[in-house]
Amino acid sequence: MRVAAAFLADAANVREGTLGVLSGFINTINREEYPAPLGATLVVVIEYDEDEARRGDPERTFRVRCEPTVGGGEVFGLEGTFSLGGGSDSFGYIPMVFTLAEAQIPMPGSYRIVFEGVGLERVDVRFYANATEMPSLDEE
Repeated sequence: MRVAAAFLADAANVREGTLGVLSGFINTINREEYPAPLGATLVVVIEYDEDEARRGDPERTFRVRCEPTVGGGEVFGLEGTFSLGGGSDSFGYIPMVFTLAEAQIPMPGSYRIVFEGVGLERVDVRFYANATEMPSLDEE
């Protein structure tokens, strides 16, 4: 079992096992002031095979956390479970979507969203929070 894809997008949904993504692979957010909402969705796709489907419980746990790339504590986090589909001879992909639009980013800088789960290698989704300030229209 492995993480086949993990990235930030403007929006995403899963319908009948099919993943729909709008503007994927965001690596920079631009905000005028901080703290600011992330305004993005985390997309993770797990790939598994028959061997993994035969191993243990089909329910698997995961944890997601956001932290500065260098130093600092957890900015936000969440935990949950996912299920391997089908029976012991099944294989496939499990698309997951986590809406993080309102998650607060405290200051400009480099961040990573860490996805880890039972039987999975850790995956980091990195992004940079950029401070932008619009020029005043009154200045000449």
